[in-house]
Amino acid sequence: MRNLSVKSKVLTIVISTIIIISLIISIQSIISINNLTDTNVENYKKEAYALKEDELKNYVSMATKTVESYHSRTSQEKIKNEVSNDLQDQTNFLFSVLEDQYKRYKGKVSQNELKTKLKDIVKATRYGKNGYFWINDFDTKIVMHPLKSHLNGKSKKGVKHWDEFVEKGKLGDGFVSYVQSLNGKKLPKVSYVKTFKPFNWIIGTGAYVDDITGNMKKEALKAISGMRYGKSGYFWINDSKPNMIMHPIKPSLDGKDLSTLKDPNGVYLFNDMVKVCSSNGEGLVKYSWAKPGYDKPQAKFSYVKEFKQWGWIIGTGTYVDDIEAKVLAMQKNGSDQINSIIIQIIIIALIIAIISSIIVSIIST
Repeated sequence: MRNLSVKSKVLTIVISTIIIISLIISIQSIISINNLTDTNVENYKKEAYALKEDELKNYVSMATKTVESYHSRTSQEKIKNEVSNDLQDQTNFLFSVLEDQYKRYKGKVSQNELKTKLKDIVKATRYGKNGYFWINDFDTKIVMHPLKSHLNGKSKKGVKHWDEFVEKGKLGDGFVSYVQSLNGKKLPKVSYVKTFKPFNWIIGTGAYVDDITGNMKKEALKAISGMRYGKSGYFWINDSKPNMIMHPIKPSLDGKDLSTLKDPNGVYLFNDMVKVCSSNGEGLVKYSWAKPGYDKPQAKFSYVKEFKQWGWIIGTGTYVDDIEAKVLAMQKNGSDQINSIIIQIIIIALIIAIISSIIVSIIST
């Protein structure tokens, strides 16, 4: 009985020691793995989110540079370069017709009849949406104006840009920049004039800068609407009211007021975009949004940048559910490791306990 009592006590001590040590090792392992998992998750989220933000920022910068390339064409000097080819091409085409008709009918009809014939050609010639030609002489008298016939025969001497038309005409051709009223507004305009030498006519045509700016905006919107990156990346443009100017995926939003649009969590995302652009000129906005294939709205990042010259806010976004999925996978992996370690410790503890029992039995015997 005494030997059995000693044996039981020894076994109890051994097994208790094994259990305590196993518990200590398990607790330390769980704490270490949890801390390591939390650290890894936080580092991963920080790096992944920063990478997403940098990617979106780079894409928006690329889109902004595209818009800047169109805007740059609306400066006075750039306008001359942009319109010169078109105005010169249109004028040269008209001159080729006039010169052909002049050669064909010279000497066959009277001088006045020939002038009338050529004036009618100039009067009837149109190009683009609003393009037309007028004729004045070297005394700044208007020979023919297709839209303002009441000016025909009247002198424009003393009017700065008309005097400049004559100066350029004396040189053969040239551009003149000036300001002219359109629908009650004074807008910059560029005209191109060229001399038709047989009759000493200065034939001119021009374009409003505002028209060119409008055209450049349309072209810029068209270019941005067609830009894509990755599998589904795109860009939209809204203003600071905020109203949607262009959305390539949901054109039904174009022109709509976005100030009341919010995500399921109550985030007024477009108002936040305006705020971040007002404060810093650009920045990141976080919110949740519906995603095809998912029942619930998914976390999304959008990066926006202000283009002050036209009052535009250019933006692009991406879902970050892939990051959240990776985080869940990392957390699950940590839990799996903990479970695996606990199972291993239990198995090892059982084996040690069995071996220890056997050894104690042998020794006590």
